[in-house]
Amino acid sequence: MNFNEFLKKEALSFIDTACFNHEILSKDKMQTEHLLSLQKYVEKIVTERRIDAGKEKLKIWEKQLKKIQKDWGVPPEVIIAIWGIETNFGEILGKYRVIDSLATLAFAAKGERRRALFKSELLALETIKNKKGIEVESLVGSWAGASGHTQFMPTTYLKFSASFESKNVPNIWNKESPLDALSSTACYLKNLGWVREGFILKKAIKPKNIDYLETGINLTVENGFTAPFGHSGPHFKFDKNASAIFHYNRSELYVFGVWLFSSALQSMPQKILWPKNREQISSSEILVMQERLMLLGYDTFGVDGKLGVNTKKALIGFQKAVGQMPDGYPDRLIFKKLLSQPSP
Repeated sequence: MNFNEFLKKEALSFIDTACFNHEILSKDKMQTEHLLSLQKYVEKIVTERRIDAGKEKLKIWEKQLKKIQKDWGVPPEVIIAIWGIETNFGEILGKYRVIDSLATLAFAAKGERRRALFKSELLALETIKNKKGIEVESLVGSWAGASGHTQFMPTTYLKFSASFESKNVPNIWNKESPLDALSSTACYLKNLGWVREGFILKKAIKPKNIDYLETGINLTVENGFTAPFGHSGPHFKFDKNASAIFHYNRSELYVFGVWLFSSALQSMPQKILWPKNREQISSSEILVMQERLMLLGYDTFGVDGKLGVNTKKALIGFQKAVGQMPDGYPDRLIFKKLLSQPSP
C-alpha cells in the first residue's frame, strides 16, 4: 500500500493536500533532548538573551498571566519558560506542515505502535478541522506534528486547550496574541497533576543507601530524587510539578530546563556545580555501550542510543561486577572499562 492508498483507506478529508516528506523520517530519532548532556542542553536553551526576553514578556502580559495563574494555579514564570523553550516566544513555530508530518509518520514511522500513535493524531487533526473550524492545511509545526506557541499535538489540543476568553474557540496559533496558547499550557499542566503550592526541583543532600535505579523523573513517579550526574554530582528532590512537566515533554533534561529558566525569570537563578571528569558519553557511544553490555550478558532490551531504565539497570549490573559505584551513569571512565572487557 502506497501513501495515497493509505490516506484513501483512512477516508481522510484532506487526502488531496497531504504530502509525504522524507526529511521528517530522518528527524524521527534525533530529538535534542536525547543527543545533548544536561549541561550542554541547559547552556543551549537557558541563555541570558532568552532570560531577558522572557522577563520582557512577563511585563507585557503581566495582567493576563495573573488571570491564568488564578484560573489554573501555574506561575507566570513557568508558563513563559515553556513558551521560550518551545518556540522562542513564538518566533520559531516550526517549518513543517502539520498535515504532512502526521500523515508521513502515520504511514511510515518505525513500529506499528508508533504508526498507530501518529494515526490517532492525524484523526484528531481532522476533528479540529471539522468541529473547531480551524484551517489545518495551513498549520506548520515541528517534524513530529506539534504546533502553536507552546507546541501542542492535536489530541492534546482537543483535550486540554483553553481559550483565555472562554467563549472563543482556542487559537493556540495566533501570531498576534499567545494568550490562548499560554492559557492552554496552564490548563494542560493542571490536568497533568500540577499543584499550586508544589515545587519542581530542590537541591538535596544525597540520601543514605540510595538506589540509583530508582532515581530519575519519569512517568510512573510523582516525587522522589534524581541525580543527573550519578553519585558524584548534585542530587535533587522533585515533586508532582516536575512529573507534570515531564508528561508535557518526556525528557528529564526538559524538566531541568524549565526549572532553571523559570527560576532565572523569578530573579532566583539556580547554580549547578557541573562535576568535572564525569562527561556523559554521546548517543552514538551509548549505542556501542548497549551492544557491549548485551555481549557481556547484561540485557538492555534493545539498542537505541537512549539511556532508558533497562539500559541503566544493565549498566548498574556491570558497575557492580567491576567494583564501581553502581549509579547507572554512563561516563567515559565506565565506557572505557566496558570496552576493555574481554569478549566471552
